[in-house]
Amino acid sequence: MKHLPGRPHWRALPHTLPPDYQELVGELRRLKDRSRLTLTELARTTAVSKSSWERYLNAKQFPPRHAVQALCRAARESEEAVLALWARADAAWSRRGDTMSAAEPDRTTVQGDGGINDTEAQATRGFVSRALLSASGLITKRPWAAAAVVLLLCTAMLAPAAIIHASYEAGPAAAARPPICRLRSCEGREPLATACEDPVTVGSHTAADGTRLEIRRSPSCQAGWVRGWPTHGDFHIEITGPDGHARATTAPTALPTAGQLATTPMIAAAQATGLRCCYYPSAGRTDRECFNADS
Repeated sequence: MKHLPGRPHWRALPHTLPPDYQELVGELRRLKDRSRLTLTELARTTAVSKSSWERYLNAKQFPPRHAVQALCRAARESEEAVLALWARADAAWSRRGDTMSAAEPDRTTVQGDGGINDTEAQATRGFVSRALLSASGLITKRPWAAAAVVLLLCTAMLAPAAIIHASYEAGPAAAARPPICRLRSCEGREPLATACEDPVTVGSHTAADGTRLEIRRSPSCQAGWVRGWPTHGDFHIEITGPDGHARATTAPTALPTAGQLATTPMIAAAQATGLRCCYYPSAGRTDRECFNADS
């Protein structure tokens, strides 16, 4: 198949992936292509980092539900069918017994913090084999001592496996970056430049001119902002926090390209109640459309 300009050349998925997981990644790639966004643009649109999307779309890390929802919105496609597929893939992925990385077919590295490479694994296996051979020689001479040695060796082999299993059970969320700001320390920051990767849409509105607006809030950062997809230039978006102070953004006078995202700076929001967005179709006019976060 001829590679289309502007679209990524997707790498082949490992055959060891569960079929439902392969189907999910294929669907995410289709949505990414349909959105016509680069990874950088997709990161800005979804508030999920570019590196995270690279891992999700290449099956290096299982995608969280909120990232799948954000991609559906970016591609302007219904979430229902995709989330149903995500649920099946999540169930299949959770049942897999392999602790190896899904995207590394050479299997030279055990997934987890402080992973063990193939050379170290071979050395460990050689040591264990020699120890077991020595222990077998003691069975007839000293059965109790031999039993104790075997028990200790079994414990030594099972402990690393238990640690790896526990780290896997923690799931992708455990590896998420901690937020770099919270409440007042987030004030004035651009939301796409922070690690607030758990945003929730708490209010939405479509303006009379077709501009789509969403009030977003990150529970971990306890901060809110507005993102919008304007239909023209020279507009003005303002977000007001629960304590009444405001943050705003003004668009350039040039007409934005299709699907271009505009966001306000972040504002402290210990709770969603009290967040309010006002949209001015033109920066030079006083008429506006306002809406609040859902109660």
